[in-house]
Order: sequence, then C-alpha cells, then structure tokens
Amino acid sequence: MAERSAPRLTTALRAFGGISESPHTESSGSLTARRKRTRRQWETTEREWNFLVEIYRRSCDHSGFRQADKLLNELCRQAADVVGDSVSPEVTHNAAAFLFQLLHKSEHLSREHTLKIKQTFGPFPATKVSQAHATVQRLCSLLPADTFEHLFTEDKGKSVAEFGSKVKFSFESVERDLLVESRELDLDESNDDEIAARDTLTPNAVSLAIQASLEGRQNGEEKQEGKAERMDGMWLRKCCQKYFGKGGMNCVSVGDMESALFDVLSSTRRNDEIQNELFDLVGFDKFDFIQELLTRRQVIVAASVNSTFDLQPQRATTYHRKAPILSSQVTIQSQEEVLLKKQIRKEERRQAKREAKRDTDMDQEEHLRSVGFDPERMRHERELALMEASNAPLFSSKAKAQPHPAEMYPHVYDAQLKAQQASAFVAGAKLLLPEDAERKDNRTYEEVYIPPTNPIQFSESDKLVKVSQLDDLLRLVFRGTKTLNRIQSIVYPAAYQTNENLLVSAPTGAGKTNIAMLAVMRELKQHIHDNVLKKDEFKIVYVAPMKALAAEMVRTFGQRLAPLGVAVRELTGDMQLTKAEIQKTQMLVTTPEKWDVVTRKGTGDVTLALAVKLLVIDEVHLLHEDRGSVIETLVARTLRQVESYQSMIRIIGLSATLPNYVDVARFLNVNLYIGLFYFDGRFRPVPLGQTFIGLKAPGVLQRIEDMDCVCYEKVVDQVKEGHQVIVFVHSRNSTVKTAESLKELALNEGDIDLFTSEQNAELGSAEKQVARSRNKPLKELFQYGFSTHHAGMLRVDRNLVESLFSRGLIKVLVSTATLAWGVNLPAHAVVIKGTQLYNAEKGAFVDLGILDVLQIFGRAGRPQFDKFGEGVIITTHDKLSQYLSLLTRQRPIESQFVNSLADNLNAEVALGTVSNVDEAVQWLTYTYLYVRMRLNPLAYGINYDLKQKDPDLEKYRIELIVSTARKLDKARMVRFDERTHFLSSTDLGRTASHFYIKYASVETFNEMFKAQMTEADMMAMISHSTEFEQIKVREEEIGELSDLMHESCAMLVRGGVENAYGKVNILLQSYISRASIDTFSLVSDMAYVAQVSQRVDTVVLCLMSRHNQ
Repeated sequence: MAERSAPRLTTALRAFGGISESPHTESSGSLTARRKRTRRQWETTEREWNFLVEIYRRSCDHSGFRQADKLLNELCRQAADVVGDSVSPEVTHNAAAFLFQLLHKSEHLSREHTLKIKQTFGPFPATKVSQAHATVQRLCSLLPADTFEHLFTEDKGKSVAEFGSKVKFSFESVERDLLVESRELDLDESNDDEIAARDTLTPNAVSLAIQASLEGRQNGEEKQEGKAERMDGMWLRKCCQKYFGKGGMNCVSVGDMESALFDVLSSTRRNDEIQNELFDLVGFDKFDFIQELLTRRQVIVAASVNSTFDLQPQRATTYHRKAPILSSQVTIQSQEEVLLKKQIRKEERRQAKREAKRDTDMDQEEHLRSVGFDPERMRHERELALMEASNAPLFSSKAKAQPHPAEMYPHVYDAQLKAQQASAFVAGAKLLLPEDAERKDNRTYEEVYIPPTNPIQFSESDKLVKVSQLDDLLRLVFRGTKTLNRIQSIVYPAAYQTNENLLVSAPTGAGKTNIAMLAVMRELKQHIHDNVLKKDEFKIVYVAPMKALAAEMVRTFGQRLAPLGVAVRELTGDMQLTKAEIQKTQMLVTTPEKWDVVTRKGTGDVTLALAVKLLVIDEVHLLHEDRGSVIETLVARTLRQVESYQSMIRIIGLSATLPNYVDVARFLNVNLYIGLFYFDGRFRPVPLGQTFIGLKAPGVLQRIEDMDCVCYEKVVDQVKEGHQVIVFVHSRNSTVKTAESLKELALNEGDIDLFTSEQNAELGSAEKQVARSRNKPLKELFQYGFSTHHAGMLRVDRNLVESLFSRGLIKVLVSTATLAWGVNLPAHAVVIKGTQLYNAEKGAFVDLGILDVLQIFGRAGRPQFDKFGEGVIITTHDKLSQYLSLLTRQRPIESQFVNSLADNLNAEVALGTVSNVDEAVQWLTYTYLYVRMRLNPLAYGINYDLKQKDPDLEKYRIELIVSTARKLDKARMVRFDERTHFLSSTDLGRTASHFYIKYASVETFNEMFKAQMTEADMMAMISHSTEFEQIKVREEEIGELSDLMHESCAMLVRGGVENAYGKVNILLQSYISRASIDTFSLVSDMAYVAQVSQRVDTVVLCLMSRHNQ
C-alpha cells in the first residue's frame, strides 16, 4: 500500500512561514551539492584505479606484475567495449575500476550485476562482461583475498544539511520537470516506465563523463580556445544571466537554468544526443550559445566542478508575479501556478503508482518462487515477446496473432538466431565483426579480413551413421563410403524412414546430393515387391536450376543407380525425349521451365505428371529471382494435384543459403518439427575466410584500373601458394576482358610462369582438345593458364573448360555467376570482381545481392584438399560497410510471383484447374506469395489497414485475380465474364501456354499485327517478342552484324544493328540464309534465336489464323 502523501505548501503558508516564495529557489544549493558530489566521485574513482595499479606493483614480483599489468590492460579493453563508442583512456580507467569493484567479490556473474552495469552504461555486449568477470577473477587470484577489503570504501562523513532537507514531501523535486517542460507538455500521455528511466541518474555515469572531460580534453581545448573568453566557475552563471536574466523565460530563473544546463552537459551522453534537449531548454533563437556549449562542453563542466563559487540563495523574481495575500486562509493564484500545481499532483500520483508497483513486483516474485515458477525464465520469455512486438506493425490494433518468430525447432542449427534471442540483443546491442577480424587501410583501398570460423563442436551423442549398418539398397548406392557426414546423419531418419516433405538448407559442399539420394532410395524401396522393382509405378523428378547442373546430376545419379537398373535421363531444352523414352525412364532431371511446360499440357502428358511420386527441387532459394515464380507454380500445381487426386507426392527442397527458412518450409508444406533442417556456416566442410575490399578511387576509369590491379594482387597471392582461383564477373563480355587483363598484368610483372603448367603428356592432350574448339579466346588464353566460362559458350566448350580446371591445367578461371549456381566446380579461392551489375528492366546498375555473394563464396574450398577456403569481394568504398552488415542481417527472400501472374493464370485456365475467380483465389493460397504477403504486406503494396481488416487478404487476392483476368481478356488469351466471374481459355491462350510464350509477347503481337503485312513486317514483329529480351548488342559484334545485314538479309531490317530487336532480326534472316558467322558470341546467340523462334512462330501463326476466321 502506498504511503499517504504529505500536505502540500500553499502560497500563503510559504509567504507567512518565510520558507520560500518559490519551490525552485533551492536550485542553487542543489547545484553546489551536485558540483561537490561530482568532484568527490571523480577524485574517488581516479584514486581507486591508481591505487589498484599501485597495489599490484607493490605486492607482486617482476613476473607477477607483468602478468597483472597484462590483465589490467585486458580489463581496460573489455571496459571500453562495455562503455561503447570511442572514449578517452580516463573514461576507460573509471569503467574498469567500476567493473573491478562490482565483480571482484563474486565468483559468478549474477543478474544483479548485469542490471547494475546496464543502469550505469546502458545496453552492453553480454560476452564482454563475462570476459571482464573472468579477467577480474584472474586478477584477484594473484593476491590474497583480504587485499581488496580496504580498497573500495565510500565516504561516510556527514554531509552538511541543507535548509529544508528534513521536510518530507511526497513528490520529488519538480525543477527538472519544469525545465524540460517543452518535452513533457502532456504528462498524462507519458509512459510511466519512460519517466522512471529518465529519472534514474547513477553517480558512475556522471563520474565517467567528468573524468573524461577534465584530464583527457581540458588542456587541449583551452589551447584551442586561444583568445576566447576566460573560462571559470562563473562563466555559465554569467551566460545564463545574459540570456535569461531579463525576463527571457517566464517560468525559469537564472539559477534553475544554470542547474539544468549543468545536468545536461555533465551527463554521459554524446553531443548529438543532448543537442535536442539543449534546444528545448534555451530555445532555437540561441543557436550560437548552444554551439558554444557543445564545442566547449568539457571545459565548462571542468570549470564548474572545480569552482569554489557558491551560489547565494535568491528570490526567483522571474518565475511569476507574487500573488497578493489577502488573509492567512485565502490565496489568489495565477494561471501558471494553477497549471504547475496540477502537474505536481499528477507527478505525485505517478510516483505513488511506481512505488506501489515496485512493492507488488517484489511480492509477486517471491510468491512465484514459492509456488515453483522461475521468474528468470518468465522474464526471458517476456524479452522474447518484446522482440516479437518490435517486429510487428507500428500502428496495429488487434491484429491476428502470428506464429512466434523466435520459436526453436529441433533440427535448426542457427547461431545467429540464438544470438538475437539474447537479452543484450533485445536491449539494443549490435552484432559486431569477430574480435580477430583484421582491417588494413591504404591510399588505394580499405580491406577487412574475417578469418575462418571454428567448426561446431558435437557431443558424443551425435554419432555418424555407418554405411555398414544400413540396408542392402543403401549399401549398394553408397559403396566406397564408410559413414554419412554430420548433416546427412542428422537428416537420415527423416529422409529415409518417413515420407515427410523436407526442406534442407546447408552450406555448399555439405552433401545435399546424398540427402536427395536417400529420398530417392526411400521411394524405390516402396516399389519393390518380392525383390522386384516395379519401374512402371513411379516417376522421380529432380529439378535443377540450370542445364549444366542437370547434366552433372544425370551423371551422378546415373552411375550410382545403374546397379538397380534405374534409368536416369535429362529433359531440358538441350535434350528432348520422346514419349517412349520418357516411359522407359524412372528418374528425370530437368529445369523448372521445362517441367512447367510438361505439366501445363492437359492432354497427353497428364499421365506423366500423375506418375510422379517424388519431386526434388534444388537451389530452392531461387524464389527471390525472376525465375522463382516458376518454382512457385510447380509447387502449387503439385500440392493441388495431391489434394485433387488424393495421391502422395513427396516434395524435397534443397538450398544453400536461405534466410527465412521457416517461410519457405510452410510454402513447401513441411512439418516444421520433422522435416525442417537448417545448418548455418559452422557446418561448412571447409571453413571460409572472407576478405572485403573497398576501393577509394572516385573516378570510374581509375576505379576500373585499381580493381584490375587489386584483383591481380589477390589472384597471384593464391597462385604462388599453389592454389587455383575462380574470378566471378557479371557479364559474358567481362569474362574475356578480365582474363586478358590478368594475363597482361602477369606478363608485365614477369609472373606468367606461375600460371602456366608444366609440359607433360596430359597437357599435350589438352592442347589438342582446345585446338579443335571454335572458341578463339579459349585457345588464346589456355596456353597462359587462363580461361573463361559462361552460359553463352557451347556446351562442348563448357565441359572442356570444367574438365581442364578440375585437372589443374587451368590456374585462373574467369566466370559468370552461372558457375556458382550450376556446376559443382570448387576452387581454393574465389574473387568477386565488382558488385554492380546491369538490370535491363530498370535500365540501371544494381547491387549484387547477398544471396549471390554467399552462393559464390560457397564455391571456395575443396573438401578433399583444403583445410579452409578464401572468398574475396572487391567493391567500392561506399558499399564496403553495406556488405559487411549484410553478413549479420540477411534480408528475407520475397516472392516474384506477381510479376508473372498473367502467364501463370493463363496456364492454369488452359490446363482446366481454374475455371472461375474463386478457384483462382484459392489457387493463390498455395504460392509463396501468399505466405510472404501476409507477413510483409508493405513489400507487395498492401497497407496495414487492409491487412488488419482482412488477415487472409481475400479481398486483395480477388482484386489481383480480377485485374489480371481483365488483362488476359483484353489480349484475347482468356474469356472473362464480369457478371459470373467465369474464366475460359481461347485458342491463342492455350497455344501461348503450351509453347511457353509470355503474355507480354502476345500483347506486343496484338498491337503490331495488321490485316496487311509484308514479310519484313512479320520479321520485325517476331523480333520484338519478349522471349528475346536476354539478347544484348555487344560492341565487338557491331561490325559483323553490319556485314550480315547487307550480305545475308533479304528483307529490310528495322532497328539496325544498334538495337536488340534489330540484332534478332539479322540473326533470324542469317539463320534462314545459312550464313557463316565468325564471332563466337554471335554463334551462340543465333542458336538461341533459332530455337526460340520456333515457339514464337507457332503463336504468330495461331494469331493469323484466328484473324482470318
């Protein structure tokens, strides 16, 4: 029960009693007391630290003092980390003395200790305090325990009693409330906890700031002042008298203002934190005065603390006009005093509530302990709830409760998530780089090196699964392997002993292919009857992100499954299969686009889709790219098929880098407690060292030159140690340019012998293979130990380069990101040269995503040969901190489904699975878009009001479907009835769906199509198709394109050689004319144009036939 408050003094009582005319005239005395207290604390803390050092100097021998001195310096470093930001040595000494005083008697770090440290210094890294506690204990172990009893003593002398100190009031001094009145106009709306936190001011916090001000900066600042006004204890009083002594502020006296300014300036906050409070105190019109206070802050505080000037009590003539006293019982009060009293009463009530709450909290904690609850655990759960609330919408009312984001799942090994659940992180501490990170800075660039992390330590209970203990089927496909690795052993029970959907996110090279093999063997085992495999009962589909990876998976699975008689075939744009061949195949390795085409057809191939029993999706984190919508379509179609036909289709998702794995798991319909597996970087088979380099050159040309030099410097360092290097660039043209640049630098520096291989029979055979290639850069670069790799190369040449690099005949390989996402071709070191890549849709350069960086870094380190790998990223200096911060804060991957909604809706309508708007709205719930737009609606243009009123976003989905249906109806691909909301497909829509032609292309054809068209018009219309959007005009191709246009093109080429559609037109006519092409990139582009134009021509033919009818 709160104490009853003492009666307040009226104006009459103050006047007749002679106590005071204002409740604020004691500010001068309190200011003097604060000065004395600050000076005494300052002297005490300095004396304590010096005395502590002197004790060890006198009590220890030479070797012992060296050890003690080392530990004291270590304690100072840890104290500096706790205090935060850049502080002076004096502040560090005071913080170290405070930590020693607090921790030297305790063997364990308790919650009371952490609370006291947090009250003194604010949020702090918990690990640093733990380290400081260990350091203090080691220091104490060097001397007897009774040595420190007389070290830390408080001044127990009697202080001089101030006038009125024995008068008990129910409210605290209101002077601080009046001085910051501009910040607290409406105290009713203030938060009680905020007021309590604001009223807390520890002596240690004041001591730290005063100590730093006097010894660290006083002398230097006084020298800088030069001819400035002499600084003494009266300076602050004179300035207050100058600015506020003539009625400048109606409610604050000069003494009050001086006291308030002293409190603010002597606090431990930085200048940028107190400047707003100074503006509130003195007003915006006194900008020069505020600037002088901030500039000379430390000198002002030092002079005030050392001043012997004692402020004399004086009447507060500027507070208000004295009220006339009519009698001893009646007083007349001004409006200002009425408002002031009202505020005082409110503050009294709040203080009473806080005290009552404090007593209640203590009683509740004791009661909880008595009935068996743990208050510490409950407090931790409350901190987690606060962290969840911080991620919630700012202006949410009664939003639908969402799943707990910090919930831990049994198979999630995420060290970063655990760090974010720590109380220090909840309190606002930052995630920093490791302690052993190295930073170099020179005129050209700044470099940050993060050494490899130590692998995770496993307990004895985590045993590896021995292959000899597996059944006969698994021993057959895992022959030559003794045990499964750590990740495979953890996933084995769920992958091979259940039919649960799985999502496995693990670092590159961790053995995810073998996890897919376990799922494949589980499926085969279920179709073995009487020791006979029923091959006609099932189909297994493995979706690889690229054709190069698909070919590699065919070789891997084909060799291992051959003893079981299982046929593994590739089904991509490069490898077409007949229906008979598909029928004889048990496992198909395909790309997302190819499998989307196969499953779009409602007749003929529907039996193939129904026969699928296992769907494995590799690199599922491609959801964040433009191609991610295809994966969403495949999964949604598969899940709907499971519900419609009541058939079991198992989905396995594999990923290397996945920030929001829980969202993707829900999208794949994974049981989070059984099928979700996440392994962070500690599970890398080869630890990774990371180097971040930021170039300082402001000019573009100088930056390109510096980038080449720095890249060569890092490459040659690795080659000298006998390692191979992959340099990643962001365009096909840059691969050749970078390789040529590195070769020229090696020739100029005389290091070319480091890159060339020794002459032997293997090298001679390789040179003959390279000589047969039509790729001119490949032949020129190979003799120097360099080569290039990108998707524009012929498949034969790509395979040749991969083979030569794996055999060690190529030292440096310059590649695009295709190699990182597709082929498993690791090297000891990888270098990312530049982080700017051109986005054709935006028409500007964009930054390389952190997922791409992590994927490329995943190629660093060969598990069979290296103890660690090296990853280097070269960027501009302004982007250096961005990529460093992204290591600890990965952004969740978002859906790209909206961008291709028209194409996917047309496909579902043509397939017959969607016939009206309601079915289309239900179809959207199976997509990753539905998962993410409920969690992050702003990213998809949905305001929070709509989300709160409609948690499932049904109205938004209806609007989305209706607007898309209207666009398709306008393009004549779908017939949409506005009244009934029915959807039906047209011949044009079905043709576009079957031949995988985009809605944008059909819209272009509708705009350009005319009743009378020449052949040149038809070629121009086909060339404008968006299917050719990846065709780019390169500078080195313009000459040959011009020759082809004049020699091999029978029809007029609209657009010329400078535009992409003009280049497509020239290549189409050259292909028809069977022209010979010399430039290798044009050979690759012409093959692509010829392949795609067959599909485009079919849609154009359908458009013409419909128009003729």
